Amino acid sequence: MKYQALYLLMFGLPGLAFAAEPVRQCYPTLTLPERLAQLDKNDNNLRIFSGKVRLNDNQSAVFSDGVELTHRDTLLSAPSATFSKAEQHMFADGGISYYSPQLKVSSSSFSARVNDNNATMTDADYRFISQAGRGYAKEMQASSEQVKLKEASFTTCPDGDNGWALEAEDIQLNADDGWGEAWNSVVKIKGVPVLYLPYMTFPVSNQRKSGLLIPKFGSSQKLGVDLQLPYYLNLADNYDATITPRYMSERGTQLKTEFRYLTAQDSGKLQLEFLPEDQDKPAGFGSRYLSHVEHRSDFADNWRAQVDFTDVSDDGYLSELGSDFNNQSDTQLNRQASLSYFGADVRSDIRLQGFEILGNYADTYSYAALPQWDLQSARPLQLPAGVEFSWHSQYSHFANDNAPIKQADRLHLEPTLRLPYVTPAYELQFETGLMSTFYQQKRRTDLTTLPPELALVAEDTERHLPKVQLNGKLNFERDARWFGQSSLQTLEPQIQYLYIPYRDQSQIWQYDTARLQDDYYGLFRQNRFSGLDRINDANQLTLGATTRIYDEFDTERFRFSLGQILFLATPDGKNLDNNQPIAATESIFAAESVLHFQQRWFLNNGVQYDSKTKRVIKSNVSLDYRADDKNLLQLNHRYSRYVSGNEIEQLGALGTMPLNNQWQLVGSYYRDLHNDRMIEANVGLQYESCCWAVRLIARRQIETNLDLPINNINSPFKLDSGIALQFVLKGFGDSAGFNVTDMLSTGVFGYRRPYLLNN
Repeated sequence: MKYQALYLLMFGLPGLAFAAEPVRQCYPTLTLPERLAQLDKNDNNLRIFSGKVRLNDNQSAVFSDGVELTHRDTLLSAPSATFSKAEQHMFADGGISYYSPQLKVSSSSFSARVNDNNATMTDADYRFISQAGRGYAKEMQASSEQVKLKEASFTTCPDGDNGWALEAEDIQLNADDGWGEAWNSVVKIKGVPVLYLPYMTFPVSNQRKSGLLIPKFGSSQKLGVDLQLPYYLNLADNYDATITPRYMSERGTQLKTEFRYLTAQDSGKLQLEFLPEDQDKPAGFGSRYLSHVEHRSDFADNWRAQVDFTDVSDDGYLSELGSDFNNQSDTQLNRQASLSYFGADVRSDIRLQGFEILGNYADTYSYAALPQWDLQSARPLQLPAGVEFSWHSQYSHFANDNAPIKQADRLHLEPTLRLPYVTPAYELQFETGLMSTFYQQKRRTDLTTLPPELALVAEDTERHLPKVQLNGKLNFERDARWFGQSSLQTLEPQIQYLYIPYRDQSQIWQYDTARLQDDYYGLFRQNRFSGLDRINDANQLTLGATTRIYDEFDTERFRFSLGQILFLATPDGKNLDNNQPIAATESIFAAESVLHFQQRWFLNNGVQYDSKTKRVIKSNVSLDYRADDKNLLQLNHRYSRYVSGNEIEQLGALGTMPLNNQWQLVGSYYRDLHNDRMIEANVGLQYESCCWAVRLIARRQIETNLDLPINNINSPFKLDSGIALQFVLKGFGDSAGFNVTDMLSTGVFGYRRPYLLNN
């Protein structure tokens, strides 16, 4: 028979919560007592259940034959316990088990002072329930404000795994600020001390705090030993900063800073990287820096402002020093500020845009648009008989004091009538419009020699081009079989007629125009150029078709697209594209395919072929094998006849293979077949357990030299070799981006998953 004693005492043992990474798959499921589910977390009374109870003069009580103490949603069980009314003290020993939704503790004794809401456990083995983390403390003191651990240890490794552990004389966990402090702590790897810290802080919640982050270490020929030690500053709830000293033995000491902010309407970040003197540069070269500003404001329901600006001290900064905010292979920096209005009937975008060209590109004229204003209809106006009317206008002011045409104003007006008819079985759309563009162009007067094409450029000129487009598409589908399985096959033939008359555009300079790639979907574009300075003439018929196969789970297993432009009249194409040798009169045949022929195999292919000159313009193919995220292989080949005046043909291979449950090998290799040389090679070896991981990466690649002309890729080249080491204690630092998939997709290996509609 059980006796129950009810004491209306206010007592609570706080739970603990480390900010550990969720590595729960390493732990067996922890079964909690069924009694825990019966407790009421709102019950502030201390309830004691026991098989026997003995009262001594109403001053003390002795509980035995199995004792159970409950308070709110916590449970403590012991063989026996005593309670002193005068001292308001509870004591239990003989093997204590404590349970809460966050924590399980096994200890040799338990004592509590009820009046000051304080409890102590000795020889305590603790383990977190909802996240990884366990440890030992010779003494654990808990109150409503904090938890103190004496001669304690902590790790996120499972039972029996001594991968890593933190041991400290004293650990204090504060409930008010969500942070812990440790004194005289030692980090041990496999039982071996590797780091001593007289004092450290760490999170026990999701709150942020200022402090050192995990260092970054690497080495390369052009930088030497590369060591970065970031320090995080938690300035407020909505803004913070990171200051990172960076030591490069071949270059010097650099300071990198980042400031982030976030409000209800605004967000952004500011970055500055500064190297006062580069030891690898000659005297007088000066300091080197990178600055970056990124801002966005949604200051009203229909208004948005954005700023994106990057500046560097010299052209070789990115390729030589690298940056966290740009790629080493970038050849231009974008600078843009915009103000956008999203109305129900009208949309407006005002942009200030410019580019800084990096490298020795003397013949490249990059114009800043100061400003460029797009004003257009947000939705088409419905006219009788289902006709839709829309309009687009753009004003641009271009400037470049170093170009032959140093300033220009361009106004473009484009009203359009469209008659669409869409059903599930077929789509038909007729479109007609007028493209009117007006120019005012101002030449430089200090040039002694003029480019031949400049002689035709007029100060004031205009161009008017009507357009007629008819596009039709059918949608067929039927039941089929795919490797013996039920499937669905679709056939989507498409036809387009496009008419744009020829206009001599030699009087117009090129400000924001470039030749576009003629892939399958590009065959159905109205213009084969970006921007508005060049519009090709067309009297052509485009034929295309796409077929797809879906399995019984609606997974796309196969897709094939094929199309070609048929010219009904030979395009003139004169004076359209002076800077590129590919004429606008070519009839491009384009095909693309995706084959997911087995669950783990993918084949992607694309080709663009000039049926007039019988030449392949561009092609790419990749074969992927994906058993899982740790076992994959990719082979790829790409070819382009024209990339900034160069013919490109490259072959690449990338793969990752698990050596066992903990060891992973990753490698990649890319070769320039046209020049018979290696472009880049990387190899990585990674060890990863449930609670810690280490990665070693070695790379060798061609150094980017922006002092050479862009069309001089056959010049002598120099290879740079480097090595990097990354180390993570899971649950005691940021392990994000450490798995193999993240390393492949965001790291130096450059892997991209095969593209399917289901991805």
